[in-house]
Amino acid sequence: MVIVEPPTHPIEGFYVELGNMIMAVKGVLQPPRRVIALPTHILLDEGFKRIRSLEESLNYFLERYPEYYSWFSFAGRRLPAPPLDAVDKVHNPLSVKHVERISPEAEELRRILVEESGVDESFIGITGSILLGKCSPRSDIDLIVYGVENGRRVYESMKELRRSGDLKPLEDYYELRKSRLDSSLSLRTWMTVERSKILTGMFSGKAYTAKIVPLPSEYWESLDQECVEIGSTGFIGEVVDDEYSILTPNRYSVSVERRLFGEVEEGEVVEVFSMRSRFAEMASCGDRVKVIGRLETVRLGGRKWKRIFLGNDEMDVIIPLHYI
Repeated sequence: MVIVEPPTHPIEGFYVELGNMIMAVKGVLQPPRRVIALPTHILLDEGFKRIRSLEESLNYFLERYPEYYSWFSFAGRRLPAPPLDAVDKVHNPLSVKHVERISPEAEELRRILVEESGVDESFIGITGSILLGKCSPRSDIDLIVYGVENGRRVYESMKELRRSGDLKPLEDYYELRKSRLDSSLSLRTWMTVERSKILTGMFSGKAYTAKIVPLPSEYWESLDQECVEIGSTGFIGEVVDDEYSILTPNRYSVSVERRLFGEVEEGEVVEVFSMRSRFAEMASCGDRVKVIGRLETVRLGGRKWKRIFLGNDEMDVIIPLHYI
């Protein structure tokens, strides 16, 4: 029998502090003794400043810790990855159990999902501003669920709660305007897409988001893989596999119907992959989608395949054609 434990090494959903920065940990695959993370808050004498754009976050990191910006073959790019022994503090989203640190709405939603899904509460946490102790009355509820099967059970419970009206579609609220500045899609289109999602919505008058994060033992990427960038590409295609579409990181398989630009061919099936939660739950099997992103080749164990990486450019997208 395999014993599954909640994560202890920082992965997606954790935060770390380095100098005057609070950094959000990105992804599941982490280099030995290091952690891939991006600054989200700058600690100041008078409080803190929020960083919202990917470009600003990376530039701030590079100005202060260029020695921790390293090349990783498994990703095919340089990444901000400070050593764990240089980190001043780790914020674990599964450690937020004291009611005084959690808004009543966040604690109630977490309790309901534990009860409805039957998932052990040690795998469901709260991240974001609540975890960092920087929330305000308008702050979102940022839930995190670790484990693929745990996540599927929570997702099904959330669908039932949406049907019953306990969870509602997202309303037009101010945070979405700020968090989608680095996307080429209009705010109206983003709102239409986000309102269709189960993992984003409203509970007791507050916006919530939920990330489902695979455990390292069940994650599909490997430190032994080698990624090589080919260039940008875009195409129209059909989603043929959405098994990991609700996760963060997320993955789709898409059959190319019509090439727009770049080195993809009609009829081939490519992997579409992102580390960002905004690309989760974007499309389902059978949806015809538009995809634009970074084309890569991935090699591992004698295999070689193409994948489209989403998330580093404001033009990156996977979106069903009926939203366009």
